[in-house]
Amino acid sequence: MLWLGTLLLLTVLTLCVGCSSDEPEAEPKLNIYVYAPERASVTRGESIPTEEEAKIHNLQIWVFRSSDPSKMVASLTLTTEEELEGLNNNKSATYSISLADRSYADHPEPVDIYVLANVIGNNGTNYLEDVNTGQDLEEAVFNGGDFFRFLKSSESYQAANGIPAGGVPMSGVARGKSVIDKNNVLHVNEANLKLVRTVSKIRFVFSSLDGTQLFVDHISLNENMMYKKVRFFLDGDHPDYWVEGDPFNKEVLLLKGDRVNPVAQNTDPTHYAYSSSMTDVDYEDLVNTGVNDQALTEFVPVYLPESDKRLSGTITFRLTSGGSPMTASFSMATGNFRRNQTWIVYAYYIGSSKLDVNTVKVVDWEEDPDLPDHEVPNW
Repeated sequence: MLWLGTLLLLTVLTLCVGCSSDEPEAEPKLNIYVYAPERASVTRGESIPTEEEAKIHNLQIWVFRSSDPSKMVASLTLTTEEELEGLNNNKSATYSISLADRSYADHPEPVDIYVLANVIGNNGTNYLEDVNTGQDLEEAVFNGGDFFRFLKSSESYQAANGIPAGGVPMSGVARGKSVIDKNNVLHVNEANLKLVRTVSKIRFVFSSLDGTQLFVDHISLNENMMYKKVRFFLDGDHPDYWVEGDPFNKEVLLLKGDRVNPVAQNTDPTHYAYSSSMTDVDYEDLVNTGVNDQALTEFVPVYLPESDKRLSGTITFRLTSGGSPMTASFSMATGNFRRNQTWIVYAYYIGSSKLDVNTVKVVDWEEDPDLPDHEVPNW
């Protein structure tokens, strides 16, 4: 009977070996650790970042071989709240992406990584349905999409304002990043790829002296201020902006005021004007305090693509509800209206025949680049 038991044991072992050899090899993965752009909120240029501006509604990641950008290593698209919950709630998440090219796992090499957020559904482009190469993304342009495109009316072109339902478009790129193998899992090494908003924000703020009235009819940009298309991903030759095509050659209506109610009144509108003794962040804190205390009136912020122009425009206002319209001009302090900036335009009336206007560029709408790498929010 001993020989029979031995025979049965050998048979079972043989079957088990046969079963294990049929098991599929574990699928190679590429791990990418993602930081949301608001993770280090204490270093933000803006003292009060908003959750709406930071929220990621969809995310796309593409990875290509640096030696041959026509060869895609991996890609990932996330569109549901459940998939993005960790990123939005915890401000970081690890995504394990299946390799499009399984042979890459045998011989990892440096990669180029491209990331876009909040552009699906024509919120920023309609050219990304079929991305096959890195060149496809290098040539991808932010053309405004359904939300940011200037909307034609019978008399002018109107820019929609406020945060779109699809979120604020963002982009980031890291080229030539090495990949290391840790326990048969690939990890991108030192991919300090910071996500940057592809638009800038202008805040229009108003007030008038107690006992006076100020009604704002509308605010418009002068002609030839904004470009029709802007590259999503910055290039080494154009570190600040990368435009394509001619400037938009029509006046663009940014905001329509409400002449039923005048803007907020306070005892000293000049108190909220910018002073050279203030830091940019101090001035923004002052404006935020005035808005929160209802001493200032702020219309919804306007989000615009970048431009190398020195933006200028016109505020049309009235001093009584039925009064004659008058105008005041505003001009940004410098040219180069780059992505990821915040500007404040403050206009106030203190009883003279004119409107006083000042424009201030706040610290770039991003984290401090001088922080150590492990503190910098990045992809």
